Amino acid sequence: MSLTSHTGALTTGPAQSAAALIGAQRALSERDLHEEQRKSQISDGHRLIRNVRRHPFALYSQGEFATKAVGLDADYWLDFVLPTLRANVSRAAAGKVDAALARARKRHAEYGTTRPGAPEVIAEALFDTKWFRTKKDHLTRAALRDRIQGVIARGEPVQLVFPVFSRKPYSPVKNRGVAPDTAELHSLARCAALAHVVDVLSPTGGRFTLLADGRKYNRACRTPDAVVEDYQSTLRDWIGELGAGEVLHVADYEEWLRNGLSADLFQARRQHYATWEKRLLTSYGELFDPEDPRSWLAGLADHDEIGSQLVHTFWSIATSANYDAFATARDEHGGWPDTARRAYAYYVASLPRRLSGHRGRPDMGLAAGAGYDVTTLHRTLRREAWQAACRYVAISLADRDLNLIRQLAPDAVKLTIHGKPGELHLVTATSKDANMTAQHSTGGYSISGGQAKPTYSYLIDREARGEIPVLIKGTPRHGGDTRHRALARLEATGQPIAYVDDAEPVLRHTLHRMLERTEV
Repeated sequence: MSLTSHTGALTTGPAQSAAALIGAQRALSERDLHEEQRKSQISDGHRLIRNVRRHPFALYSQGEFATKAVGLDADYWLDFVLPTLRANVSRAAAGKVDAALARARKRHAEYGTTRPGAPEVIAEALFDTKWFRTKKDHLTRAALRDRIQGVIARGEPVQLVFPVFSRKPYSPVKNRGVAPDTAELHSLARCAALAHVVDVLSPTGGRFTLLADGRKYNRACRTPDAVVEDYQSTLRDWIGELGAGEVLHVADYEEWLRNGLSADLFQARRQHYATWEKRLLTSYGELFDPEDPRSWLAGLADHDEIGSQLVHTFWSIATSANYDAFATARDEHGGWPDTARRAYAYYVASLPRRLSGHRGRPDMGLAAGAGYDVTTLHRTLRREAWQAACRYVAISLADRDLNLIRQLAPDAVKLTIHGKPGELHLVTATSKDANMTAQHSTGGYSISGGQAKPTYSYLIDREARGEIPVLIKGTPRHGGDTRHRALARLEATGQPIAYVDDAEPVLRHTLHRMLERTEV
C-alpha cells in the first residue's frame, strides 16, 4: 500500500470544511516537501537493543548505586560550573563568527559574488562542518543564502526552528530519571552559541526556536504532561543560565500550533491525526505478531513505505514507551524497584526473540497488577509498543501532510536531528557521540588530561563500565527558589546530573576548571 492509497479518502465525512482544509494543506505539502521530508522519522533503536543484549544485567542495584554515588553541592554547580559553560558559549560563538567570515570570503564564487555580505556569512555559519552534517544534495549554500537574503531584505529576523528535546522517557536502560541532565545542558550550549552567531551576523537579528515536541508524541509514548512541562521548564532555566534567553527560546510544539493556527485548521489537524491513527491501527495494528516480532516485521518492512516506517519506529519506541505494567510498579514502589529494572532490561534484550524462548526465566516477570509471568508480560509489552509505533507514525504523517511548521514559519530555516532534503542536519552531541541525542541518553563527563569532556551514553553502558553517578545536594536550604528548581527536581528523585569516570574533580570542586577548555 502506498502513502497515496492510505490518504486518498480524506474528503469523506461530516466535516467538509475540515476535509477541504486538509486537502489544501496536503497539496501544499506535496508541492513544498521532498518525499523524504514527508516520512515519519525516529532515532534508530537497534544499537540500544544490541547493547542491552550484550550486558542485560549490568544496571546497578539500589544498593550499588548508593555506594558508588558522590554528591555535588548545588551552589557550586550554579556559581562555578554554569558560569564556566556560559563563558564557553560566548567563546564558541565568537570563534564561529570569525570562521564563517573567513569561509565566506574563501567561497565567494559559490555564491556568485566577490563581496560576500551577511546572507553569505550566515549561510557559512549554518554549514559549519563541526556542528552540521548537511548533504549538498539536501540543501546548497546558495539556496540557503537566497532564503536568508529574502528575510533580511524584508527587515525580518533570521529564524531557525528545531523540533527537538521531546522528553526523557521512562526507560531504565537509557536513564535514571526523566529530568534533563548534562546531556541536555551541553546540547543547549551548542544551540545557544549558534543562536548568538546568527543574531550577531544578521543586521535584522536572529531568533532560534526549539520546538519541544514531547506532548505531540505523548499520543504514542504517554509520558505524563506534568513531566514534559517540568522538562521544558528546566530547558528554559538553563538557557537563561547560559546567557541566551534573548535569542534562544523553547516553545511547546502543541501550544505553538494552537496559538498560531486558525481554530479550523487546528481542529482539522486533530481529525486528520484521528484518521491516520484509525487506519494504521486497523490496517497494521491487528496484524502484529507478538510471538515472533522480528520475523513478522521483516516481512512488513518490504511490503510498503508505511510498513517500513512502522518497523523502524517499533524498534525505537519499544525502549521509550511508558508501559502500563512498569508504571504500576513505579507507582507501587515510589520509583523503579530493582526487580522492575531487571525485568525491563530483560524485556529489551528479549525483543528479537520468539516468546517461546522465555521458558525458564520466571524471575524476569513482574508481580504487578494481575501478576505477570514473563511470557504474558512480554506479549503485553510488545503489543503496547506496536500500538505506540502506529500512533507515533500517525501523528508524524499527519503533521507532515499538513506541513504545519512551514505554515507557521514559512521563511524559517528548519534544523533536524535526521538529515533530510531542504533541512539542516544539526549534530547536538559531541563528535564522538554524534549519533546520540540528549533526550535518549544520560549525560556525563570523561576526565582525561586535566579536561572534562561531555559524553552522551545509554545508562546501561555507563553502569556496565562502572561509571560514578553524581548527585546534586543542598537544594532544600534554598526553599524552592526558581534558580534552584531544576536541581531540586534532580535531588528530590535521586537522579544524577551526570556520570563520571573519575570522581576526583567532583569531590575536590575542580570540575569547572576542567571544563574551561571544553568545546561547545
